[in-house]
Amino acid sequence: GPDGVVGLTNQAAERLFATRGIDNVSLRQVASEAGQKNHSAVLYHFGYKRSLIDALLERHSGPMQIAWLTMLDHVDAEGRDTLDELVGMFVRPLVQKLDDHDGGVEYLLIVAQLVHSATFPIIDFPAVNAAGIVALIDRLSRHAGPMPPSIFPLRMMRVATVLYGSIALYHRTVSSGARIDRDEFVSDLIASLTALIAHSAPSNVGR
Repeated sequence: GPDGVVGLTNQAAERLFATRGIDNVSLRQVASEAGQKNHSAVLYHFGYKRSLIDALLERHSGPMQIAWLTMLDHVDAEGRDTLDELVGMFVRPLVQKLDDHDGGVEYLLIVAQLVHSATFPIIDFPAVNAAGIVALIDRLSRHAGPMPPSIFPLRMMRVATVLYGSIALYHRTVSSGARIDRDEFVSDLIASLTALIAHSAPSNVGR
């Protein structure tokens, strides 16, 4: 049925986008990989590559969005609203996706592409503007170093680039046989991102 087509297509797209790169994969190749003799079924459901990426992002980030809202409530209730705590909330669920055998690694590798993509910029996708991530970024902004308001969105894109790029690099390095302690990697990544957010923007204008 249609749901089966969508499920197989999602899995095939995740595999191909992650390994070959989004821009190098056609919908026809996705249909072929999914074993769909009827390519028009895939094209009918996913007329554009963007809607396929959209579905992938939604499937993986949806549960994290809900978790982030819940965690923010706990942080508020317990008065643990520190930058280190907030960055840890951001980083840990993403690193845990490395253990999700239902496309978790592929999702991370795809997002690591999207943060650099000119064809499919990450900020164009609804998942990036969902309630959980918006609330978390708002909270992070309260701890950011002094900077012009126009700089903060660019700073957060830099954070995203370092975050997803680092996780992708860690995965590839460990997959090639290197031994890197997961907890040490996570601690170092949190410290790096915390410094990136807390750093004040140098200003040539008198304050």
